[in-house]
Amino acid sequence: MFLPNRHPPLLRLALALLAILLFVFGYQWGNQIKWARSGPPAIQGVRVEPPLDLPTLTVRDPFGIRVADSALAKHWTLLAIGDLAEASGQRAIHRLIETRNRLADQPRLLETLQWVLIQNPERLELARDFARLSPALRLWAADPESIVHLRTALGLAASDRPDLFVIDPGGRLIAILPVSEDGAALAEDLKALIGGLTP
Repeated sequence: MFLPNRHPPLLRLALALLAILLFVFGYQWGNQIKWARSGPPAIQGVRVEPPLDLPTLTVRDPFGIRVADSALAKHWTLLAIGDLAEASGQRAIHRLIETRNRLADQPRLLETLQWVLIQNPERLELARDFARLSPALRLWAADPESIVHLRTALGLAASDRPDLFVIDPGGRLIAILPVSEDGAALAEDLKALIGGLTP
């Protein structure tokens, strides 16, 4: 035998809605606490904490036109350093292209990133040819002294390794993606680093 419910229907409805709201609030609060404890997503590359300010770099495009000093401070950038006439530059370009191809299913991320190779100004003819073949890549030239300063800031002073560097829109280095990572790992690292931060 059921006991009669002595509470009016509106009160029962209000209590049910309150229970639902409490559940939703608790679920959201629990997720935020979990995220705060877990910290930023892990990557296979090396995260730079705190982000490192890079030296100002004066660069020109393959046709000799000066690129704005703020070019690295307006976009997310995947940066490589190398000479297109040497193996290090060719490997760096290959890694940039392979990573970009692996992100073909991420149009928002592709639009957010600029893909940059910094090289010696003596090889501009190669850069011009390559720029015509692959307009998505930005091949910038800097004077040798500026490249040495940049290499030193990035920890590459005595190395020609084709490591890739993730630079945030503030022009700061936030991660190093070493040569040991393949294209799939590079793409996953970029998704983890940038994917959640793009609008």
